[in-house]
Amino acid sequence: MNSNYRSSLEDFAQMKLRRAIFTAAAVCLVPLAIAKASDHADTAENVNRIGADLTDVYAFPNPHNANNVVLVMNSHGLIPAGQGGNAMFDTGVLYQFKIDVNNDYVEDMVIQFRFVGVGQNQQVIMTGPMKPFMTGTTSIFGRPHPKVGKINTTFSPMTGVSVFAGVRSEPFFLDLNQFYTIFPDRMTPLTGHQVDFASIMAANTPQAGGFRPPGQAMDYLSNLNVMSIVVEMPKTMLGGGVIHLWETTSVPNGAPNFTYSQQDRLARPLINEVLATVTQRRHEINNKDNPTDDPNQVKNDIESFMNFPAGRSAAISGVIQAVLVPDVMTIDLSQNVTTASYLGVETGGATGSKFGGRALHDDVVDISLGAIFGNTIPALGLAPDDGKELPTFTTDNVGPHTDYSDVFPYLGAPH
Repeated sequence: MNSNYRSSLEDFAQMKLRRAIFTAAAVCLVPLAIAKASDHADTAENVNRIGADLTDVYAFPNPHNANNVVLVMNSHGLIPAGQGGNAMFDTGVLYQFKIDVNNDYVEDMVIQFRFVGVGQNQQVIMTGPMKPFMTGTTSIFGRPHPKVGKINTTFSPMTGVSVFAGVRSEPFFLDLNQFYTIFPDRMTPLTGHQVDFASIMAANTPQAGGFRPPGQAMDYLSNLNVMSIVVEMPKTMLGGGVIHLWETTSVPNGAPNFTYSQQDRLARPLINEVLATVTQRRHEINNKDNPTDDPNQVKNDIESFMNFPAGRSAAISGVIQAVLVPDVMTIDLSQNVTTASYLGVETGGATGSKFGGRALHDDVVDISLGAIFGNTIPALGLAPDDGKELPTFTTDNVGPHTDYSDVFPYLGAPH
């Protein structure tokens, strides 16, 4: 193990201890892993209103211009190959990037999108970055930029800003079928009915023998599409320092229809999809909360999962809770780099870049699985080895896609 790599993590861990939180950093060290890095159709509400269903968020610098940052919001996943021409955004949904700049996990700026019309003439309307009229789970659409875009076409609503909203190739990679074989209680039935009954709790135990070996693993998402909103802008527009990012979708709050209620929320991959069950409506509750609620909600989900079914020690569980709560994506915009790296800020760059955020090719699944089921944390001296590793659960043996681009809008063309 690289000595500088380990040293930076240990320094971060000591800082966390001094703050009376369990050591946190190394959860993202070696490319080992955690669970599902996206959030496809995780509640009955999202199945029934797929346009409001968030799947992933990414944040990375322009690979050719370190002064620009790119934000990606993906929704409406699982669009079959060849069906992209029929896909469009839900005109009743308010899509938002939320940005905290002062470390209180309340949004100081928002970038908002709404869509008007149907089919390939659908219009793209954007506001921000701007101070929100309201914070929290109720929102108001702000004053839009005069320049309106068109779906599946790049446009510039203001100087220095590029926007694309439309169908793109699904960038996320995972052996999804095997994941649901292992954890059947993490899947919301496509009937659209909420799972909330005791019998499925018996499934809250790892099934089968783990993930499939190399050569047998299958990337279920490799030939599917998503609806993407991609925004590129100068980093200075978002403050230029350390920010916390999350995204939300909201639906009309009733007459007179100028306020919206939050239906889905997403930042770090896996948090809700893996560590919270679909029983007892945990996914739904977390989707409708704010990051400020996570210490009383998501933290308990993580603690419960690490106890059962993961079966890990309280010390290892504490490390995971410390780094993943609250559920926000941390990005250091002051870094003069052209690469992102998931959990890079939290580990002082040990995962590859101090920029943090998340690149399209980051193997967030393997990073997370190794921390939860593997020996990542004990190997770095952040908690004693509990001897309860499950090696066949530490990687899904699926790698990044090959259609990412280094030019805007960066995601591959639709299948």
